[in-house]
Amino acid sequence: MSRHLYTNSRSRRTGRTAGAAAVAVVLAAGLATALPATAHATGEGEAAEVLIPAPDAFGEGPEKILATGRYGVLHREGGDYLWTNSYNRQTRVVTELAGVPENLLVGGHDEHNRAIYTQERADGGTDIVRIGIEDPAFTHTSTVPAQYRNLRFAAGWTIATVDKGDGTYEMRVPRGGDPSADPLVRLPAGATTDAVPVVLGGQGSEVLIGYRLADGSPGYGILTAYDGRVKPLPVTGDASSFRITQMNVSWFSRNGSGGQGVRILPRSGTGTPVVVPLDTRSPDSEVTAFVVRDSIVWHEGLGGALRLTPHAGVDTERTLLPTVEFAQLRAEGYGGVLALGTDADGGRAIHSFSQDGSGTVFDLVMREVPGVKTADGEIGALSLDRGRLRFVNSLTGKDTLHGKAVGTGLDPVEGERLADFPGLAAGRFADGTDEGLARLVTDPATGRDALVTGDDPEQPSEGLVLPGTGGRILDTSPEFVLYEAGGRQYVVDITRDLVVRDQRAQGAALSGDRLYKSAPGKPGTVNVVDPRAGRAVGNHDLGVDCVPSELQVSGSLVYWSCASQDAAGVYDTATHRDYPAPVSRVLLGDRFLAVREASGDLRLTALRADGSTAGLGTVTGLKPSTDDDGRGTTWTLDPAAGKLAWVGTDDTIHVTAPQQAVSPLGVTHLAVPATAAGAWHAAWWLSRPAASWKVTLVRRSTGETVRTWTGEDTRSTVRVDWDGTSGSGDPVPEGGYTWRLTAAPADGSGDDVTASGTLRVTAG
Repeated sequence: MSRHLYTNSRSRRTGRTAGAAAVAVVLAAGLATALPATAHATGEGEAAEVLIPAPDAFGEGPEKILATGRYGVLHREGGDYLWTNSYNRQTRVVTELAGVPENLLVGGHDEHNRAIYTQERADGGTDIVRIGIEDPAFTHTSTVPAQYRNLRFAAGWTIATVDKGDGTYEMRVPRGGDPSADPLVRLPAGATTDAVPVVLGGQGSEVLIGYRLADGSPGYGILTAYDGRVKPLPVTGDASSFRITQMNVSWFSRNGSGGQGVRILPRSGTGTPVVVPLDTRSPDSEVTAFVVRDSIVWHEGLGGALRLTPHAGVDTERTLLPTVEFAQLRAEGYGGVLALGTDADGGRAIHSFSQDGSGTVFDLVMREVPGVKTADGEIGALSLDRGRLRFVNSLTGKDTLHGKAVGTGLDPVEGERLADFPGLAAGRFADGTDEGLARLVTDPATGRDALVTGDDPEQPSEGLVLPGTGGRILDTSPEFVLYEAGGRQYVVDITRDLVVRDQRAQGAALSGDRLYKSAPGKPGTVNVVDPRAGRAVGNHDLGVDCVPSELQVSGSLVYWSCASQDAAGVYDTATHRDYPAPVSRVLLGDRFLAVREASGDLRLTALRADGSTAGLGTVTGLKPSTDDDGRGTTWTLDPAAGKLAWVGTDDTIHVTAPQQAVSPLGVTHLAVPATAAGAWHAAWWLSRPAASWKVTLVRRSTGETVRTWTGEDTRSTVRVDWDGTSGSGDPVPEGGYTWRLTAAPADGSGDDVTASGTLRVTAG
């Protein structure tokens, strides 16, 4: 049964026949000390609590790779400079860089895991600050004289130019000491440099540089930084994507012998380069390529794919990342690549690609880029039924019904996520049927409400068109839905897709296969009706002179409210005891009552079998309700368990268990044929979930057990379909049999439930 969908509010808070003051006194007396919101009914400590924040909208967060080291990457997310290491992928803030403008940071790769930045001095010179991130011993500051301009960096070396005063420049390698000891870069004969040196990469003591040859064409070479020698490279025509590792020098070109591809040359710089062709998508695209031992890792432009093309070994051509934003060489050994990109599942991260011992390039995700919240979710409705929480979240103008398993034990436990459904408002959905979730949609042909059931949004049941529009679900049971629209109430038999009862709006509730309803012509009486047969099968005398306008049922308890006459209460149909209750903003749980007070707090009261009450605590910090009621929008409970769900002011849903003295597991009703002729279809409905169940069939004349059926984890229903055969597959003899059901409660509270009956097997 679902009490979570009452959203109507009552403005008057009054009591049963004794009046409002008496009810308030009785409730307050049991709750004089406000317990924590998660306190057990026993008062022995705090109960478990499941917290489910409203789903928010997230977009791609800012991420920028600034530099790499042998053991990590320097990057930025928002305002902080971060270092993520490669050995355990831990991230920390580089506090030494706080306040340093990003444009002063030196990019590229540093073998000693240093963050490097520059700062100008008043004399026109430059200080180079190196921060040892992994090892503080590498932290130091070096000075560069004012005559050195346009500083460029690679592999820890600094390359600068000096204006010779005649319109030409020379390259120098400032060492941080006496400028006269700084190496002069000795370019090939006739080669010159512009004011800004071309530095393409570095590794160890060698730096890749560019210059202009005597004929004005570009030239490239390997600079030995400590003495200024330059060894020319055999580059023909246009070239780009120069790299240097401990083993190789490489570049990409579309010119020269071998055609388009990556040229790979040993570190010595001698011999003929090996050409590895690349299958580019465009004949003039910008290609960024890296040699990773036996493979080329490369991409065209930005925003495309990061691809792998093997030139030796065992690896195969493939796409490493569908989208790449940035890639940089990690130069140690045969090379590795660090890339920022998005994988096939849409995850954005910093990846490290290198070749492993098997000869293939593997992907190490160093840092998943955290998303940035772009919009706050807002909970607009919720329900709780036998271990399932459903809630509507409003986000960027769209409503979505989400679900979460919260366990069937005494304490809530966060479980699997349930399927999502398109936007639904409070009162338009309810769990609790044998077919799963019940929801109201609009029939496109008639514009009327249609009832759809099922837990799979891709395969819902065929909608049953109902008599009304804009209605709401008042209650559910395994086989029925109570629906109200236009001042009328309808009981829908979902097993037959049929409206079996039509009555004016009144106090009504479902319990198992029965409808509880007010008797308009007989004040103080609640009739119990078989909705399929349309006849009353029992009644309960509340002992009051009013017709309830609201009814709720939980086990043997019936909450009733005559709001117009300021009377309300809870009646136990088993013990005939009465409990006081307010006339509005009330939900009835399993042996407890939850009341939303004028302050907005929830006051919880245990209803003991001996007729006494006890305080279960006060829940504070609820999200304000727009309807001054909040039932089904900001708070709800499970009427068949001791669980409560409520929404905090931050739109986080809290699921807790204020009541652990729950009712024993029982069989609410059954449909078990007394005879079988070749087939037997039996069903038993339980009052709450069971962890396991067993049905046995015994031949009465011999005491022999002819069949046994078992099952686990049922939320409410046990079903057995029998073809009339024994366990060995042979038809059983005609005659009398006894069936017996045993089920163990899922919450472990109380004894197993049992039920039994007889069956006569006849000839088919």
